[in-house]
Amino acid sequence: MTTKKGKANDAGDEALPGAEDLSRYARTYAQLGDNAERHFLLWQLSTAHVMLLEQDGDRFYSEFGGLNGRQLAEGARAQARFFAFMLAEAPAQRDEHLERKITVYEAMIFQDDEMARSHTAVMVEAAMHVDARKLGINLTKLAIEPGSTRRH
Repeated sequence: MTTKKGKANDAGDEALPGAEDLSRYARTYAQLGDNAERHFLLWQLSTAHVMLLEQDGDRFYSEFGGLNGRQLAEGARAQARFFAFMLAEAPAQRDEHLERKITVYEAMIFQDDEMARSHTAVMVEAAMHVDARKLGINLTKLAIEPGSTRRH
């Protein structure tokens, strides 16, 4: 392989990305841009599916590898975390983006065991504080009593 300037690539062919890699990069590149709303909606959908699947956790889904509802709920929970992370990753361009991050953070910290399972909520919290400062918004944390579901 040569570069655009005709220089040989010294890295060797085994280090070059293969077709699967390039296809993955092309798909990712096509999704770049302002996706805050999309990521938020996919987070909401995945989070709702967690709750619905857990309601019938013993049900087996033969068409999906014989997994039961609890296992599929865990997959939905992992996907919800992924979309929460994707929402947190991009700097908020508008107040609405920051509001979405705050909503995700507040929802995640009230989910049973979420803080023990993952650091995603902590990453969303850090991102929302950085975004708030850049947008000129002052966020303050209020103490919440253990076991409380009160959010404000």
